[in-house]
Amino acid sequence: MPLLPILAWALASQAAAAAPIDVSTIRLTPVTVIDLDLGRLKGELRQIGWSPDGSQLYIQTVEGDPPKEKTHHFAVASEGGPLTPLDQQPEWAREYWAFKSDRTAPGVPSLEIDVKQTHETTKIGTGSGRPGTSTISMADANENAAMAAEGQRGTRWTFTLLGETVSDFKDTRPIPGQMFGWGPRDSGTIAYTDSAGRLTLLDQRRHKQTVAAVKDATLPAWTADGTRLAYAVKQGRKRYQLVWCTITS
Repeated sequence: MPLLPILAWALASQAAAAAPIDVSTIRLTPVTVIDLDLGRLKGELRQIGWSPDGSQLYIQTVEGDPPKEKTHHFAVASEGGPLTPLDQQPEWAREYWAFKSDRTAPGVPSLEIDVKQTHETTKIGTGSGRPGTSTISMADANENAAMAAEGQRGTRWTFTLLGETVSDFKDTRPIPGQMFGWGPRDSGTIAYTDSAGRLTLLDQRRHKQTVAAVKDATLPAWTADGTRLAYAVKQGRKRYQLVWCTITS
Protein backbone atom coordinates (compact mmCIF):
# COMPACT_ATOMS: atom_id res chain seq x y z
CA MET A 1 0.00 0.00 0.00
CA PRO A 2 1.58 3.32 -1.00
CA LEU A 3 2.60 5.29 2.07
CA LEU A 4 2.76 8.86 0.74
CA PRO A 5 -1.00 9.34 0.04
CA ILE A 6 -1.85 7.98 3.50
CA LEU A 7 0.68 10.28 5.14
CA ALA A 8 -0.69 13.20 3.14
CA TRP A 9 -4.22 12.62 4.43
CA ALA A 10 -2.98 12.02 8.00
CA LEU A 11 -0.94 15.23 7.95
CA ALA A 12 -3.85 17.18 6.48
CA SER A 13 -6.15 15.87 9.20
CA GLN A 14 -3.67 16.71 11.96
CA ALA A 15 -3.03 20.17 10.56
CA ALA A 16 -6.78 20.76 10.46
CA ALA A 17 -7.34 19.69 14.05
CA ALA A 18 -9.97 22.07 15.32
CA ALA A 19 -11.44 23.31 18.54
CA PRO A 20 -15.08 22.36 19.22
CA ILE A 21 -17.45 24.01 16.73
CA ASP A 22 -20.87 25.48 17.52
CA VAL A 23 -22.78 24.39 14.39
CA SER A 24 -25.73 26.65 15.21
CA THR A 25 -23.61 29.71 14.37
CA ILE A 26 -22.19 28.66 11.00
CA ARG A 27 -23.44 29.58 7.52
CA LEU A 28 -23.35 27.43 4.39
CA THR A 29 -23.02 28.88 0.90
CA PRO A 30 -23.56 26.27 -1.87
CA VAL A 31 -21.51 25.83 -5.05
CA THR A 32 -22.52 23.32 -7.77
CA VAL A 33 -19.55 21.26 -8.99
CA ILE A 34 -20.97 18.90 -11.63
CA ASP A 35 -24.09 17.00 -12.71
CA LEU A 36 -23.93 13.23 -12.25
CA ASP A 37 -25.87 11.00 -14.66
CA LEU A 38 -25.90 7.53 -13.08
CA GLY A 39 -27.39 6.08 -16.24
CA ARG A 40 -24.06 6.89 -17.87
CA LEU A 41 -21.80 6.32 -14.86
CA LYS A 42 -23.53 3.00 -14.03
CA GLY A 43 -24.84 1.85 -10.66
CA GLU A 44 -25.74 3.79 -7.53
CA LEU A 45 -23.79 6.45 -5.67
CA ARG A 46 -21.74 4.89 -2.87
CA GLN A 47 -18.97 7.31 -1.84
CA ILE A 48 -17.93 10.95 -1.98
CA GLY A 49 -14.52 11.94 -0.64
CA TRP A 50 -12.05 14.84 -0.54
CA SER A 51 -8.36 14.77 -1.43
CA PRO A 52 -6.05 15.89 1.42
CA ASP A 53 -5.53 19.35 -0.10
CA GLY A 54 -9.20 19.79 -1.05
CA SER A 55 -8.41 20.16 -4.75
CA GLN A 56 -10.27 17.02 -5.88
CA LEU A 57 -13.41 15.07 -5.09
CA TYR A 58 -13.66 11.31 -5.43
CA ILE A 59 -16.92 9.70 -6.62
CA GLN A 60 -17.71 5.99 -6.37
CA THR A 61 -20.66 4.16 -7.94
CA VAL A 62 -21.58 0.51 -7.48
CA GLU A 63 -23.52 -1.89 -9.72
CA GLY A 64 -25.18 -5.03 -8.39
CA ASP A 65 -25.09 -6.64 -4.96
CA PRO A 66 -22.34 -8.34 -2.94
CA PRO A 67 -20.44 -10.50 -3.60
CA LYS A 68 -20.73 -9.71 -7.33
CA GLU A 69 -21.02 -5.92 -7.17
CA LYS A 70 -18.95 -3.91 -9.63
CA THR A 71 -17.33 -0.69 -8.47
CA HIS A 72 -16.59 2.38 -10.62
CA HIS A 73 -14.24 5.19 -9.63
CA PHE A 74 -14.10 8.84 -10.73
CA ALA A 75 -12.42 12.10 -9.77
CA VAL A 76 -13.32 15.72 -10.45
CA ALA A 77 -11.63 19.00 -9.60
CA SER A 78 -13.37 20.66 -6.65
CA GLU A 79 -13.80 23.81 -8.73
CA GLY A 80 -15.61 21.84 -11.45
CA GLY A 81 -14.64 20.41 -14.81
CA PRO A 82 -14.85 17.01 -16.49
CA LEU A 83 -15.35 13.80 -14.52
CA THR A 84 -12.28 11.58 -14.92
CA PRO A 85 -12.64 7.76 -14.77
CA LEU A 86 -10.06 6.00 -12.56
CA ASP A 87 -8.82 2.41 -12.66
CA GLN A 88 -9.10 2.05 -8.90
CA GLN A 89 -9.88 3.94 -5.73
CA PRO A 90 -7.00 6.26 -4.76
CA GLU A 91 -5.42 5.54 -1.38
CA TRP A 92 -6.29 9.05 -0.21
CA ALA A 93 -9.95 8.34 -0.97
CA ARG A 94 -9.80 5.08 0.97
CA GLU A 95 -8.25 6.87 3.93
CA TYR A 96 -10.81 9.65 3.71
CA TRP A 97 -13.73 7.21 3.79
CA ALA A 98 -12.33 5.42 6.83
CA PHE A 99 -12.11 8.80 8.61
CA LYS A 100 -15.55 9.98 7.46
CA SER A 101 -17.46 6.80 8.30
CA ASP A 102 -15.81 5.81 11.59
CA ARG A 103 -18.06 4.91 14.48
CA THR A 104 -16.11 7.24 16.79
CA ALA A 105 -15.57 10.98 16.26
CA PRO A 106 -11.99 11.56 15.07
CA GLY A 107 -9.98 12.90 17.99
CA VAL A 108 -12.93 12.65 20.41
CA PRO A 109 -13.08 8.97 21.47
CA SER A 110 -15.87 9.60 23.98
CA LEU A 111 -18.19 10.59 21.12
CA GLU A 112 -19.39 7.32 19.62
CA ILE A 113 -22.32 6.36 17.41
CA ASP A 114 -24.68 3.79 18.91
CA VAL A 115 -25.78 1.08 16.45
CA LYS A 116 -29.01 -0.79 17.08
CA GLN A 117 -30.63 -3.58 15.07
CA THR A 118 -34.34 -4.26 15.49
CA HIS A 119 -36.88 -6.54 13.85
CA GLU A 120 -40.23 -5.04 12.98
CA THR A 121 -43.48 -6.67 11.93
CA THR A 122 -45.45 -4.94 9.20
CA LYS A 123 -49.09 -5.86 8.65
CA ILE A 124 -50.10 -6.24 5.03
CA GLY A 125 -53.57 -5.78 3.55
CA THR A 126 -55.70 -8.31 1.69
CA GLY A 127 -57.00 -5.99 -1.03
CA SER A 128 -60.25 -4.08 -1.37
CA GLY A 129 -62.98 -4.82 1.13
CA ARG A 130 -65.79 -3.78 -1.21
CA PRO A 131 -67.98 -6.60 -2.56
CA GLY A 132 -67.46 -7.43 -6.20
CA THR A 133 -64.08 -5.66 -6.54
CA SER A 134 -61.76 -8.63 -5.95
CA THR A 135 -60.24 -10.37 -8.96
CA ILE A 136 -58.23 -12.99 -7.05
CA SER A 137 -59.25 -16.54 -6.31
CA MET A 138 -60.60 -17.68 -2.95
CA ALA A 139 -57.38 -19.64 -2.33
CA ASP A 140 -55.29 -16.53 -2.95
CA ALA A 141 -57.57 -14.49 -0.71
CA ASN A 142 -57.19 -17.01 2.10
CA GLU A 143 -53.40 -17.00 1.67
CA ASN A 144 -53.30 -13.19 1.77
CA ALA A 145 -55.46 -13.15 4.88
CA ALA A 146 -53.09 -15.57 6.60
CA MET A 147 -50.07 -13.44 5.64
CA ALA A 148 -51.82 -10.31 6.88
CA ALA A 149 -52.52 -11.97 10.22
CA GLU A 150 -48.91 -13.06 10.62
CA GLY A 151 -47.38 -9.87 9.22
CA GLN A 152 -44.01 -9.56 7.53
CA ARG A 153 -40.83 -9.20 9.56
CA GLY A 154 -38.25 -6.65 8.48
CA THR A 155 -34.87 -5.56 9.79
CA ARG A 156 -34.02 -2.00 10.76
CA TRP A 157 -30.60 -0.55 11.59
CA THR A 158 -30.55 2.73 13.52
CA PHE A 159 -27.41 4.78 14.17
CA THR A 160 -27.80 7.38 16.95
CA LEU A 161 -25.51 10.04 18.37
CA LEU A 162 -26.35 12.21 21.38
CA GLY A 163 -29.98 11.14 21.06
CA GLU A 164 -30.22 12.05 17.37
CA THR A 165 -30.72 9.53 14.55
CA VAL A 166 -27.81 10.02 12.13
CA SER A 167 -28.57 6.99 9.92
CA ASP A 168 -31.63 4.79 9.43
CA PHE A 169 -31.69 1.72 7.18
CA LYS A 170 -34.85 -0.35 6.79
CA ASP A 171 -34.77 -3.69 4.97
CA THR A 172 -31.47 -2.80 3.33
CA ARG A 173 -27.78 -3.28 4.06
CA PRO A 174 -26.48 -0.58 6.43
CA ILE A 175 -23.58 1.41 4.98
CA PRO A 176 -21.75 3.56 7.56
CA GLY A 177 -20.95 6.94 6.06
CA GLN A 178 -23.74 6.94 3.50
CA MET A 179 -25.95 9.20 5.62
CA PHE A 180 -23.33 10.85 7.86
CA GLY A 181 -19.83 12.32 7.74
CA TRP A 182 -17.62 13.45 10.62
CA GLY A 183 -16.23 16.96 10.71
CA PRO A 184 -12.54 17.83 11.18
CA ARG A 185 -10.47 16.05 13.82
CA ASP A 186 -11.10 17.22 17.41
CA SER A 187 -14.10 19.34 16.35
CA GLY A 188 -16.74 16.90 17.61
CA THR A 189 -19.07 17.73 14.71
CA ILE A 190 -21.06 15.57 12.33
CA ALA A 191 -23.26 16.18 9.28
CA TYR A 192 -26.07 13.76 8.49
CA THR A 193 -29.13 13.34 6.31
CA ASP A 194 -32.51 11.82 7.12
CA SER A 195 -34.84 9.70 4.98
CA ALA A 196 -36.07 12.84 3.17
CA GLY A 197 -32.52 14.00 2.46
CA ARG A 198 -32.66 16.95 4.86
CA LEU A 199 -29.16 17.98 5.93
CA THR A 200 -28.45 18.51 9.63
CA LEU A 201 -25.29 19.53 11.50
CA LEU A 202 -24.71 18.44 15.10
CA ASP A 203 -21.88 19.13 17.54
CA GLN A 204 -20.73 17.53 20.79
CA ARG A 205 -22.50 20.19 22.87
CA ARG A 206 -25.78 19.15 21.21
CA HIS A 207 -26.09 22.33 19.17
CA LYS A 208 -27.94 21.51 15.96
CA GLN A 209 -28.74 23.18 12.65
CA THR A 210 -30.96 21.78 9.91
CA VAL A 211 -30.14 23.45 6.61
CA ALA A 212 -33.52 24.65 5.36
CA ALA A 213 -32.55 25.00 1.70
CA VAL A 214 -31.29 21.40 1.34
CA LYS A 215 -33.40 18.31 0.62
CA ASP A 216 -32.89 15.01 -1.23
CA ALA A 217 -29.22 15.07 -0.17
CA THR A 218 -26.91 12.15 0.55
CA LEU A 219 -23.28 11.36 1.39
CA PRO A 220 -22.28 14.50 3.34
CA ALA A 221 -18.49 14.94 3.37
CA TRP A 222 -16.38 17.59 5.17
CA THR A 223 -12.94 18.72 4.09
CA ALA A 224 -10.13 18.00 6.55
CA ASP A 225 -9.95 21.67 7.52
CA GLY A 226 -13.72 21.98 7.98
CA THR A 227 -14.13 24.89 5.55
CA ARG A 228 -16.27 23.01 3.01
CA LEU A 229 -18.99 20.38 3.10
CA ALA A 230 -19.87 18.35 0.00
CA TYR A 231 -22.95 16.24 -0.72
CA ALA A 232 -25.00 14.94 -3.66
CA VAL A 233 -28.53 16.22 -4.32
CA LYS A 234 -31.00 14.01 -6.17
CA GLN A 235 -32.46 15.67 -9.28
CA GLY A 236 -34.34 12.71 -10.78
CA ARG A 237 -34.38 8.93 -10.91
CA LYS A 238 -30.79 8.63 -12.09
CA ARG A 239 -29.51 12.18 -11.78
CA TYR A 240 -27.68 14.01 -9.01
CA GLN A 241 -25.83 17.28 -8.57
CA LEU A 242 -22.52 17.26 -6.74
CA VAL A 243 -22.48 20.31 -4.48
CA TRP A 244 -20.17 21.72 -1.84
CA CYS A 245 -20.80 24.55 0.58
CA THR A 246 -18.34 27.02 2.06
CA ILE A 247 -18.67 27.06 5.85
CA THR A 248 -18.27 30.34 7.68
CA SER A 249 -19.05 31.50 11.20
